[in-house]
Amino acid sequence: MSTDILRQMYRMAAVLGILPFLLVESARAQTTTNSPGRLQKFLKLPDWSGIWSLKGSPALLDADNGKPFAPGTRDHPPYTPEWEAKYQADLIRAEHQGDANFPNPLVDTHTVYCAAGMPHIIGTPFDYEFIVTPEETWIIVDKENRHIYTDGRGFPPEDELWPTMLGRSIGHWEGQTLVVETISVKSGLWADFTPAMLSEQARFNERIRQIDANTLEDQVTIMDPVAFTKPWTFTKHYTRMKPMMWVAEPETCGTPGDRNPIVDGRVTVVLPAAK
Repeated sequence: MSTDILRQMYRMAAVLGILPFLLVESARAQTTTNSPGRLQKFLKLPDWSGIWSLKGSPALLDADNGKPFAPGTRDHPPYTPEWEAKYQADLIRAEHQGDANFPNPLVDTHTVYCAAGMPHIIGTPFDYEFIVTPEETWIIVDKENRHIYTDGRGFPPEDELWPTMLGRSIGHWEGQTLVVETISVKSGLWADFTPAMLSEQARFNERIRQIDANTLEDQVTIMDPVAFTKPWTFTKHYTRMKPMMWVAEPETCGTPGDRNPIVDGRVTVVLPAAK
């Protein structure tokens, strides 16, 4: 609202004799927003400021030093036989996503959507930022923003839910631990750097806490009654980077500057121009 419009409103309020009422209500609104009670809630929240980076492998592993494609080091989704067979077939297709001669390649959905989605966003090589308030916590990764509401709301009603890349997340604090529940995530997304996919009935539970001055921990449990025979659990850690660091430039994707454009359903690589 412009300053001129505000002046006109207050001038009219003065004529009508309600200016004192408007001034009181305006002050009351500001006082409520920054009330002592809200400030006390802030004081109880942990300080997760700064820039954080994933520790160890970007695969959804329970070992920080595990390699994404090394046999025996990767936690395997507890798939049903049907989903396991599809996963094994997709692994072969994914290995050929840049092969012009392969008949049916499978392109990484991070490349397709220019976004990781859930649960891939839990383990990426990009910078992490956490903004913590009494009502909501934001997790910012590259161009994606997770909204975790801690204001007491429940999930939207079923007829207002539709699957999205990051789903809907609500949470609450148990001491210094943020407990998060996420539902309504779009199916068909790669869970990490392999085509491990989930159904739209998957639910995600997380317990995020700071375990020392420069380490955050995210304990994750994924339940999928369609794709899994039991819950899938793993833990990721994030290290706080040096103070005064600048967050990395967001990845260029889907533009002429994209280094890996999709051409005819296949990933291609554009080499840097000679200088």
